[in-house]
Amino acid sequence: MSIFLSYILFIGIFTGLALSLYFGLQAIKLI
Repeated sequence: MSIFLSYILFIGIFTGLALSLYFGLQAIKLI
């Protein structure tokens, strides 16, 4: 169970970074 939770946490952080990078690039294009 501990490994499963750490896996979900890793996926959540990775997804968050990917989304922030994606929206950051979109914002730069709009400027």
